[in-house]
Amino acid sequence: MSFFARLKAIFGAKANQALDQIEDPRASLDYSLTRLQASLRQISDSLVEVSTARHTLEAQRGQAQKAVDQTEEQARQAVSLNREDLATRALERKAAAQERLNSLNSNIASLDAQVESLKTSQANMRQKIELFQAKKEELKALYDSSRAQLQVKEAASGISKDLADAGHTIQRAEARIQSMQARVEAIDNLIATGALDDVLAPEGDDIDRELARLTRAATIENELKRLKAEVAGETA
Repeated sequence: MSFFARLKAIFGAKANQALDQIEDPRASLDYSLTRLQASLRQISDSLVEVSTARHTLEAQRGQAQKAVDQTEEQARQAVSLNREDLATRALERKAAAQERLNSLNSNIASLDAQVESLKTSQANMRQKIELFQAKKEELKALYDSSRAQLQVKEAASGISKDLADAGHTIQRAEARIQSMQARVEAIDNLIATGALDDVLAPEGDDIDRELARLTRAATIENELKRLKAEVAGETA
């Protein structure tokens, strides 16, 4: 298969998938029923037209038959009066009227056949429409049922996904909280050891820290005096 043929096949498959997604079988069934009903109306209209044409030819046949009978009677009268010339003219007119009558009979017979054919087609089409309507309602009910089941399955699948996402969110939140708590504990330890000042401590704590500093300074001073005294005693 050539590159362009493969490309055409791929695009064709994608197009079919897109059409399957947007096509509603219920709308397709309704459209098909509309087409069948339109065909039935067309058959009915044709039946009316053919019947009208037959009625027109039937009237013309009556006139042609009347002309045949009339010229026949004229020829009889002419013969009884020994007027062969008039009889000949009447018979010529009769022959023309007879030809017209024969043609009308043939056309009417053809129209009769068309009428019967259209009536048969009309009856068959009505039967097909009735069967299609029953099948259409059955298929639409099955489609609605299948569509509802699919929506339930998709909803259940979506709920499972949402629950999983919620679980991951909770895990991330718990990890974040634990990290923040560990940071708080570390800061508290630094403050407790004096490595970090507690900016949130009350103002009275500043005095305590100053007193503690003075106490440490006095202790250091006393230790220094002690060491000096010891050193002086050793050298004396």
